[in-house]
Amino acid sequence: MRLTILGRDGPYPGPGGACAGYLLEGPEGPVLLDCGPGVVARLRQRVDPAELAAVFYSHYHPDHSSDHFVLRYVLDIARYLGRPRSQPMPLYGPARPPELAGRMPYKDVFAPHFLESGDRITVAGWTVAVRATDHPLPCLASAWSAGGRRLVYSGDTGPEAAAQLVELARGADVLLIEASLLARRGDRAPGHLTARQAAEIGQAAGVKRLLLTHLLPEYDPDEVLGEAREVFPTAQLAEPGAVFDL
Repeated sequence: MRLTILGRDGPYPGPGGACAGYLLEGPEGPVLLDCGPGVVARLRQRVDPAELAAVFYSHYHPDHSSDHFVLRYVLDIARYLGRPRSQPMPLYGPARPPELAGRMPYKDVFAPHFLESGDRITVAGWTVAVRATDHPLPCLASAWSAGGRRLVYSGDTGPEAAAQLVELARGADVLLIEASLLARRGDRAPGHLTARQAAEIGQAAGVKRLLLTHLLPEYDPDEVLGEAREVFPTAQLAEPGAVFDL
């Protein structure tokens, strides 16, 4: 089981960068978690998008979903060129807001499944539990379990959901968590965490590995990492292209 970082910037990509996109390879093929700007190009360096087992969205803000609207063309044109899938690609994401969820299907390329907080589903051999986060747009954190291993992805969240995220991530092998802000700069923004808050959640949950993502391109990544390591000394950055075996 393997996690590959395709992009980690937010809420916009830095020069040559990409926003949220993570490739999770497991029991029944690769799953794409989020598909922000720049992700499809990087995905195609790793796998044929038509061979994805599923695509999963934490929420529908553009930095997490805008490349979905070109991914659908990749899949549709693969079919036109004689490389069709046997079944439409499973697509998972929040049921709310319905006007944004309703934009995600395309022709018969996808088989959509819309989720609410508390749902527990099976995706490509993973058992997946989802919980609502603290974010202006409905967003779902997700816990992925298979083969005795567990990865938790926070999506976007603020500190009001810290207790729920600690419970979801308790004892996880990997917590991939947003760290958009810096406490040492006095940052505050609705629905986002400082690096310190992200580290405190990882520490409280007793996770084995803490990966920081959704980094503001204007900040020095070493400053973000330094703040987190004051609380969680082994914290790591989700470096684009990095591969982590679970």
